[in-house]
Amino acid sequence: MLRRETKLVQFGRTEAPGPANPPVVRASTILHDTVASYEATKARRETDDAVLSYGRRGTTTAHQLARSICELEEGEACFLFPSGVAAIAGVLSALLRPGDHLLVVDTIFPATRIYCEKYLKRNDISIDYFPWDATDLSNWVKPETKLVFVESPASQTYEVMDLPRLCESAHALGLHVVADNTYGSGWLYQPLKLGCDVSIIAGTKYLSGHADVMMGCATVKGEMIMPIRSHVHMTGQILAPDEAYSCLRGMRTLGLRLERHGENSQTIAHWLSERPEVVEVLHPSMEGMRGYEIWKRDASGSNGLLSVVFQSEFDTEAFMDQLNLFSIGSSWGGFESLAMPIQPKEGRELTTSDNVGPMIRFHIGLEHVDDLIEDMADTFSNMHHLKA
Repeated sequence: MLRRETKLVQFGRTEAPGPANPPVVRASTILHDTVASYEATKARRETDDAVLSYGRRGTTTAHQLARSICELEEGEACFLFPSGVAAIAGVLSALLRPGDHLLVVDTIFPATRIYCEKYLKRNDISIDYFPWDATDLSNWVKPETKLVFVESPASQTYEVMDLPRLCESAHALGLHVVADNTYGSGWLYQPLKLGCDVSIIAGTKYLSGHADVMMGCATVKGEMIMPIRSHVHMTGQILAPDEAYSCLRGMRTLGLRLERHGENSQTIAHWLSERPEVVEVLHPSMEGMRGYEIWKRDASGSNGLLSVVFQSEFDTEAFMDQLNLFSIGSSWGGFESLAMPIQPKEGRELTTSDNVGPMIRFHIGLEHVDDLIEDMADTFSNMHHLKA
């Protein structure tokens, strides 16, 4: 069996002789010579997502990407969306009905919480939030509970959930589990193998890897496939062929890029933890971090993200403004280093830390780690010089 590093290179490969990367196929109308062919294609596409039938169902470029992600995530079907949030909204809309109850981990991505609060509740779907370290859901389950939504590592604070135990509890209670897997992106973390039923990735981040693609996907197994497939087809969710091409091309280097992102972020995390201005560094690889032992057991590495809690008097805005190699930006997963102010406690119902100092979320890019550290060190020094 081929190892996954080799599979990344092989994904979407056509028969030889042929291009190394599958071509971009742009099409709306698909032509047939006979009515019988047309009718047969319409019938096949209801169970085969790779059938070329109409542009709204995707062209071969998108189909090749979907198959590649499905294999990467070890699922049974994969559906593409124009953004990560669209994938989250699409999956939840497909699986929930008015009157249902949804359980959501409290450390969820803020945009997911906004969708739950402002759209799902408006449509008579009730929501409760549970702590990231819960493994038994029986205290939160109601007769109308239908679904559990998790994210691990947690958004902005990176606590790692015990997904195998949580999924065992959920399944025993008759519930399905949907995971936001954007952090691991199918490479560092595989929720379907850990027991989840749906894994959602914002391919805007590491799958594409070059800060120039908007994309989302949901990889599914079991009985969740049909309702999500039906919703995707009814609502016309698909990824344009150019974005699909760019994302598949980006996946060729996914393993190498995440290895570099992880090494750089771990080096900087440990360097920052020794700084007097820093109260705490949040990174899954830091010993003593919440969920550290689970991360060692279930993950194959870390990505470029880390968050830093600074001393209460430290001017984080001035610090970010003076950095030269870190731009200010709200995304991550590209090749570049980023910094962004965060307040992860805002909106959460359950407290995960006693720290109250100002916080910065960093995405550590592919630059040489010594240059990044020198940039930070110079900025710290300049701030202390100006203050003196």
